[in-house]
Amino acid sequence: MKNISKAISGVLALTLIFSTSCATQTEPTPALTGTPETTEVPFTNTDDLFPIGDKEYFVPFADPATSYCSIAEGYGVPVREQGMGGCYCYASVTAMQTNYLKAHGELIDLNPVDIIKRIYESVPKDGEQVYNEEKYYVYDTNVTDLGGGVDQVTGAMVADPLNGYLVSETNVIGNYICEYPGIPTISEDVIKDAVRNYGTVCLSLNYTKDCKMINGYYTQNYQDNAGNSNHVSVIVGWDDNFPADGFKTPASRNGAWLVQNSFGEYWGNMGYYWVSYDMPIPGLSTISVTKEYSGGIAYGKFPEVYLPSADLVALGEQNGGVDQAVFDAINACNTVTSATVYDKNGTIGAIGIWTDAPGQNYEIQVLDGKFGKVLSALTGSFEFGGYHIVKLDEPLKVKKFTVVVKTPGVGVFEGCPHECTAGTITNKVPCHYEVKSAPGRSFIEIDGEWVDVTDENVMSRLGYAGMPEFEEVAILGDPCITVLFV
Repeated sequence: MKNISKAISGVLALTLIFSTSCATQTEPTPALTGTPETTEVPFTNTDDLFPIGDKEYFVPFADPATSYCSIAEGYGVPVREQGMGGCYCYASVTAMQTNYLKAHGELIDLNPVDIIKRIYESVPKDGEQVYNEEKYYVYDTNVTDLGGGVDQVTGAMVADPLNGYLVSETNVIGNYICEYPGIPTISEDVIKDAVRNYGTVCLSLNYTKDCKMINGYYTQNYQDNAGNSNHVSVIVGWDDNFPADGFKTPASRNGAWLVQNSFGEYWGNMGYYWVSYDMPIPGLSTISVTKEYSGGIAYGKFPEVYLPSADLVALGEQNGGVDQAVFDAINACNTVTSATVYDKNGTIGAIGIWTDAPGQNYEIQVLDGKFGKVLSALTGSFEFGGYHIVKLDEPLKVKKFTVVVKTPGVGVFEGCPHECTAGTITNKVPCHYEVKSAPGRSFIEIDGEWVDVTDENVMSRLGYAGMPEFEEVAILGDPCITVLFV
């Protein structure tokens, strides 16, 4: 099967709109003070979005039975104006703010640029290169010009609070009217439910193609969007009655998504526009934050390697790729078991993990010392794949301890240092991904034995040496596990 480790996690390839993805934290970090941000006052009335819209042609959200908008529900957040890049962070912050406002009634302060600088760092191209942290290093490049993905935003905020907030959940919702290996294809009802439940849904699109102002409404129905997206925005609502002829390429039916962009209020309809139900949309996801934890430890933050079990590889090859049948069978596959040993006093409130598929089972164990007795055990599954926080039944005081994570079919790791590329809207730039894995800290279970993830023979022992999809994986790196403290 072609590139199964990446195909299984296909949403990451779609949300990494322009580029390709860990920082080490050895103890909980106090709430960090982010950079103050000046933004416009959020809209509170959807009528204010369409002052030039022809109301004889169409009245947005006129029928509550067939439309919805988070702004009308009181969850509007500022329309931001990004620079050349960074759309993935701007969209993620909009999503995080909307969800927190919906859940807690508070518009929180998060600056997208602070998150970008946790993911990327620019260093001089000439001279000796020093990579002090686990992140992406580019050369003589403005990091706010670069693209990225919602998974990178998640990794940047799983353990290190920004203004006291940590990512609590990132859901890979799926693809709409298009297929991509490793991501489920979903209906418009799934998107609608997600917008209602989370306030917004991030989406991938090409904002430059097939757009037009028609009867005072800025619209898009780009049929090649699935294979040519270059931007991340958020869906904040929908209207089933938006006219089918209100697009440069007429739609086959009425209905459109209301999308909030990050180009300021002078773009589109006060920063918003309508996307037809007919338009294929890849990479739909949600992202949420919490202020419940003081900080965390995550040796592996960014999900770079999705390691399949041998029987899942065989199933994918049999099916000619990762399709719905593979998703449905994942819980019957062999378990990928990883563990990390920690030496830290504190009180654990939760464990953060990545899952790969809808409904994928997990088992988490917190052990005393290095692989000692079980102190806490948790099992379950989630509706969507992605990053999730699993709360312990009771807070647990620890000193030295081990966390074991078991997931059938696929386990998630940070990978190894390597050269790659990042991208701006116009070109690709060289990039170095740095990892600081340490021997004796993290392990994977192979044939009943704990094998160090830094072992140079680990891929061979797993039976994957020489396979093209793993040729760049010299070591697995730390598993993507977060320990959260109260």
